[in-house]
Amino acid sequence: MCSSFRKMTLPTTEDRDPQSIGLSTRPDEDVLAVILQRQVDALEATRDALPQISAAAASLHMAADTGGKIGYAGAGSAGLMALTDCLELPGTFGFPADRMRMLYAGGAENLLNLAGVHEDDMEAGRKDFEDSGLGAEDVLIAVSASGKTPYTLAAVQAANSAGTVTIGIANNANTPLLHDVTHAILLETPPEIIAGSTRLGAASAQKAALNMMSTLVALRLGHAVRGHMVNLVADNDKLRQRAQRILMDLTDCTPDAAADALHKADGRVKTAILMVLRGLDVDAADAALARSDGNLRPFL
Repeated sequence: MCSSFRKMTLPTTEDRDPQSIGLSTRPDEDVLAVILQRQVDALEATRDALPQISAAAASLHMAADTGGKIGYAGAGSAGLMALTDCLELPGTFGFPADRMRMLYAGGAENLLNLAGVHEDDMEAGRKDFEDSGLGAEDVLIAVSASGKTPYTLAAVQAANSAGTVTIGIANNANTPLLHDVTHAILLETPPEIIAGSTRLGAASAQKAALNMMSTLVALRLGHAVRGHMVNLVADNDKLRQRAQRILMDLTDCTPDAAADALHKADGRVKTAILMVLRGLDVDAADAALARSDGNLRPFL
């Protein structure tokens, strides 16, 4: 009776997956197959959330298009998923790093040991938001598997008070985070193969949802064109080679012409593309891009 009651009241992210029973007695490849399938099942949870992800991406697009800032808030493994997206946007899609904010429970020094005590610090969540400089023209994306992490909730509440658009991603239904935000994204992932270890399925679904939002926005802004990340700045050998391939593919120019344009454009792919396509110098190419709000599509 007691066991049954406890099971009924457990949130999904804390419940035990029946497939985990006796798992350690099975061959390695069988164990890995079960773990993999649970990851796939978790990713499938994002499919049911597509309308909510789309609505959230529209607000993200508006902020990005009008000079707003994008902030992320989270703790523990959910915070790490948010941090990854925050760090990747500038490099992948050229979103200005000075318009990105990361609110992580415990700060940078907590990234090496992930002490859980910081998740409960509501005052830190409020203060970190206040220090972020986010306001009415901006967006805060909050991620919490449980949907009730105190640090993350406090950051969202402060954001709401400041008029910031809030996006919440959680893996449990009917939780405070999903009730408190402008855009609620519920990812109903199954119980973890190791109960409560939300770095597994829940985190996979969170990262997928974040990837989907940011990639959709990049497409709408013209930062991703014909399958290429045209807003990257080539500042290392790998990216310079990628930028050259992008330029050659989109303009049908020679390797030497691509390399020359990229050199003159200081590695800025969009600028180099316009230089090759329209025969413009750097300043004229930059001016043309400015007139189209940085969107390359009208020129292709």
